[in-house]
Amino acid sequence: MPVILEKKYENNISLAVWQITESHDELQAMLPSEILTDAELASISHPQKQIEFFCSRLVIKHLANSLDIKYLGIKKDENGKPYLAGSKWQMSITHTSNYVAAVMHHSEALGVDMEKPSEKLKRIAHKFLSETERTEAESDIEKLCIYWSAKEALYKLYGKRKVIFNENLYVFPFLKKQVKISGKIKINDINEEYIIYIEKIDGYILVVAGK
Repeated sequence: MPVILEKKYENNISLAVWQITESHDELQAMLPSEILTDAELASISHPQKQIEFFCSRLVIKHLANSLDIKYLGIKKDENGKPYLAGSKWQMSITHTSNYVAAVMHHSEALGVDMEKPSEKLKRIAHKFLSETERTEAESDIEKLCIYWSAKEALYKLYGKRKVIFNENLYVFPFLKKQVKISGKIKINDINEEYIIYIEKIDGYILVVAGK
């Protein structure tokens, strides 16, 4: 089982990162039929998307086992936010072509995202950063990636639609060497600050947001 990183943060958020090395059939064989239904599999046509789906379930199953939680699968709410079936534990998932990561907390909402820095972020920075944040980022690709991933994690934590990234989500100034920064969600009646943890894995930026 290729879990390459597993840790617990100071606020009891548990993280696991799975490196995708298995074949499609190997991954499918790891999931019991009561967790992977034929209907779920039929709804995903692309083989790579199926692999990501398998791994997301497996990494959550791994975390649940580590935390002594009965794993009954993952469902989605009316906003498309995934949640653990039959449990009050909060969770979030992210995936790339090479990795899948998941976080869990016994009561607080949380979010996770994993991205690789790219030049594209410079072109779309105005869409997800405020003017202040764009000045702070200084067109640095790694900083832009941290900003983007942090806001994606905050968006997942919030768990509802109609969020404007450059208005409703804010990341406070930070240095690239920091492993813990801060952010805020400000929308409707919510004005809350959150802790944002940063991990760097094989050229990727992984970000975890929580209380």
